Amino acid sequence: MIASRKHAGGFTLIEMVLSLSVFSLILLIAYQTVVLSSQAKLRVSAAVDQQSDLRSAYRTLSNAFDSQANFIGDRHFIEFDLTTAESNWLEGAERLRLVISDDQRLLAYIDGQQSPSRLLGLIDQAEFGYLDDDLNHKQWNKAQAPNVIELSWRERGELQRWRFRGR
Repeated sequence: MIASRKHAGGFTLIEMVLSLSVFSLILLIAYQTVVLSSQAKLRVSAAVDQQSDLRSAYRTLSNAFDSQANFIGDRHFIEFDLTTAESNWLEGAERLRLVISDDQRLLAYIDGQQSPSRLLGLIDQAEFGYLDDDLNHKQWNKAQAPNVIELSWRERGELQRWRFRGR
């Protein structure tokens, strides 16, 4: 009589390698999905923060110019004398200085405070312009406001402009 060999109850090496490969592939896909979704969340969060900063900065500039306060400035700053303002939109403040810093941020100093508030971050080639009778001035220190005050900057290589009525 010939003894029959029974099949051992286990997996072959090839079956183990294949199952580990499939499992590794599933884990890799899951990991990539988590990484991509967290990167997308960060991009959306950054875009929301940027839009919030833009709205806040625009509102601050609009209120400052709408107040009809006397101001002086050049390409890198504007300082408002809020004691001459027709509205009290920044209650209790006497001076507001908006500065484009060396690291290309738009900062707001109220009454000469040491720590400014950041209105806009990482704006490239930013500058203020003063348009009066179709002339673009590099600075403004006259008693009468110019026709238009412009803040321009580059964002992702594209020129952006905000214009505010001066008088």
